[in-house]
Amino acid sequence: MNSTFFEWTAEQRDSYFTAIDAVLKKGMAAKEVVCSITTGFRSIPSIRTAPGLNPYHATVADIGYGFDAARGTIKRLRQGESISLAKEMLVFDLDTLRISEKQIRPNFELVENWAQPDTSYLIELSKELNGQIAEIINEAIRLGQAILGPEWEIIRTRIQNIQAIPRL
Repeated sequence: MNSTFFEWTAEQRDSYFTAIDAVLKKGMAAKEVVCSITTGFRSIPSIRTAPGLNPYHATVADIGYGFDAARGTIKRLRQGESISLAKEMLVFDLDTLRISEKQIRPNFELVENWAQPDTSYLIELSKELNGQIAEIINEAIRLGQAILGPEWEIIRTRIQNIQAIPRL
């Protein structure tokens, strides 16, 4: 469908917004567990000072803020709030999550390299949850692309300069 969500009925828009919000809610649950694990890493002497731990924890928190931002934008749109750059906000929120997810990988790998056998189960759980978070973000983006059609890429290209501003 080449139309955008402003041309759709309220039911059509709401079904997409409901789906995106449900996906992001699952992501928040996975993010909460990863945040708890990364906080726990600080109490394990063998990895407390591991390179990448602080950026890894900060990136996990950044993903949580991204989930909150995207869900907030969707809530405002579902409530009918008139937002002049609504589509741009939706693309910005969802695509910034994609960037954050990419940033987590090298930091996690640094922490993973310092893991001792007694902490490997936590590393494996984190790795599994990071994978779930990536899948969730990708699903939310697919839904965003479906609702905006070809406009998604046009908007994403326009907002790239804003996304380049350092966030951490």
